[in-house]
Amino acid sequence: MLSQEELQHLIYSSNHLNYTVVWALLDSLSRELQALVEHPNGTKSNPATTCKELLLAHPGLPDGQYYI
Repeated sequence: MLSQEELQHLIYSSNHLNYTVVWALLDSLSRELQALVEHPNGTKSNPATTCKELLLAHPGLPDGQYYI
C-alpha cells in the first residue's frame, strides 16, 4: 500500500496531473470494488466462503467441486 506522499508523487509528477496513473488507479479500485460486491461463483479467482453461500448465490449450479 502506498503512503499519501508516495501517491501524490505518482499522480503529480512534474507538478502536472499524470492522467495515465490516475486512470490506472481508478481501474484498479474499480476491479477491487467489483470483487467485493459480486456473488462468488466457486472459481479459484472468486471462491465462496461456504457451500451455503455458493448455493444461495447460484441455486442452479450442478453438484461438483468448487473453491471455498
